[in-house]
Amino acid sequence: MTDENKLLKQDESDSLEEIVNRQTEKLKKLDAATIFIRGKQDTKAELQRMHEEVLQLSCSINETKKQLDVLKEQNSRCREVSKLLEAVSKRIIHQDNNVPPELIQSYQNATITSNKLNYIVNSTQDSTASKKLNNSHAPVIEKQEIIKDCKRTLFNEPEICPTIQFITAEEFNKVPKYIIGRQTSNSLEIINNFISSINQTLIAKYTILSLGKAAAQKKGEINLYLLYKRQAADMREDNRYLYFFTTEDYYNQTKTKIDKTKLNLLTALRHCKRLRECRIKNELRYVITPIN
Repeated sequence: MTDENKLLKQDESDSLEEIVNRQTEKLKKLDAATIFIRGKQDTKAELQRMHEEVLQLSCSINETKKQLDVLKEQNSRCREVSKLLEAVSKRIIHQDNNVPPELIQSYQNATITSNKLNYIVNSTQDSTASKKLNNSHAPVIEKQEIIKDCKRTLFNEPEICPTIQFITAEEFNKVPKYIIGRQTSNSLEIINNFISSINQTLIAKYTILSLGKAAAQKKGEINLYLLYKRQAADMREDNRYLYFFTTEDYYNQTKTKIDKTKLNLLTALRHCKRLRECRIKNELRYVITPIN
């Protein structure tokens, strides 16, 4: 018995409604196939577009993977740096808790002396190079000046100018809070850093003043030298010379102005008897108070 005969026999046994349903399903499939065939070009274009988008996503994923690898490497390095910083922080805290302030002050004095010697040596080298053009005996004089300054350092002879000693934790705790304002964990460090910048200003100022007019002119510092010379003329008290600096001196050395925060720090230094104010000819001067 053939398939057609089977279908005919089945159709005869089925109801009319079932036959209609089967034919309707066939018609739906034929319609879908017809629509697909008619829209073959549009379907091909859509598939091509989807293929390109998938390729772009694949490239983006690969690029993201590369960036993640770089971030992993940077993260690993950051962890190493963090460990090193943690170790350094522990050492700093240990030194802060165990190193006496006197030793820190001695280190500061040694650093200032070293900077002063470097400044003088550089000044001497520049001056020597200039003098060689006119006088063959000049290097001998400059060497003698270097030897003289070295002797001053080795045998603790008086420095060019006094410097301000650091504030100790005990002194800092006695400063009224309204003077400094809002205090933080590193307020003591801030005020001692400010002292360091003042000391650098003093060393630079009085080094220029100690050069003499001729040497200052060769160094191109003649204007500052003459200004400091005029200021120094009236800075004596009880037959002793007063060492001082002004806000202009501080700006010339550090290229930063003394703002409200630094004015509060200056008030704190006055409270700790590190300096005092002196006004001469409408000019405010900060006089260094030597520690007895």
